[in-house]
Amino acid sequence: MPNKKWLARLCLLVVVFGSGSVNARELVIAFERTLQPSSSLDAMARSQMLVRNMAIAGVPQAMFLIKTKGIDQKGKARLSLYSDKGHLLVNAGHGHGLVTKSDLYVYEIGILKANRILQHYRGYKKHVHFSYLHEHGDVNIRRGLAIFLQERGYRPAFTGVNSLRGVDQYLDQLYQKKVRSNRPVDMAALEQAYVDLLSKSLAQEDALAFNLLGYSPKQVLVLQENDLAAYFIVALVDQLVAQGWKIIAAEAALDDPLANPIAANRWGANGYLNSITRLGDERIAYARLLGDRQIQVDAFLQNRISGFTE
Repeated sequence: MPNKKWLARLCLLVVVFGSGSVNARELVIAFERTLQPSSSLDAMARSQMLVRNMAIAGVPQAMFLIKTKGIDQKGKARLSLYSDKGHLLVNAGHGHGLVTKSDLYVYEIGILKANRILQHYRGYKKHVHFSYLHEHGDVNIRRGLAIFLQERGYRPAFTGVNSLRGVDQYLDQLYQKKVRSNRPVDMAALEQAYVDLLSKSLAQEDALAFNLLGYSPKQVLVLQENDLAAYFIVALVDQLVAQGWKIIAAEAALDDPLANPIAANRWGANGYLNSITRLGDERIAYARLLGDRQIQVDAFLQNRISGFTE
């Protein structure tokens, strides 16, 4: 018969590791390329649909990365909508180009300009997600930015690394092209392709983190704020939940000292999984850089939706 002490230890392990696994697969939904103009959907209608469908899907609080340059009255109304519905607005700068600017002062001014616009919305809590901090740029500029932000009480917003980040913008571009040319689209097939592509990429990143750490850290899935996100967010969240993910509020992750990487590498937030695993930081593939991934995505789409990439 098993020793009682051994049984007690086994029960403790089950409680510790079992309870951890229940809560480990936690996910925040985030959006970048926000406040895009009207396309096949009116811009405001898109935002309204996105907010409504996230509520249907049970997303408690999403994170919107906001660049403030060029925001018009409709854009301000969309920010109010996100804010009033309880979503988190994140300062992503005003309007900066990573390639052309190498002046710390310019970046600081951009963050301050965005802060001045966003501070009027209750969904803004001075979280900052600034691209230059996550790229392999001038180390002195990145260090100066980190000091600048900390001294002024800004809070870091991390996202995480995902190899297919931004490809949903490419899917939307293909969809918009079909709409403009009056060509039919199999929306059911496109929805399933969208959901499978994004959920698979997230599962791969989580598996890598789990193998390295022994647990699943809080993840952030970054989507593009476009028509397809508005249409398909319910199906995407349903599949993620069926795969064992719990969708949590953005602030629950950002305010968690274990999840938030500020203690590990200050403001290098995009690479926070790499920071806690002590691996090197990686360049992030943003929507502006589809690159070699297009071949992979085109092959996937051709198997799912005949003629969609043509």
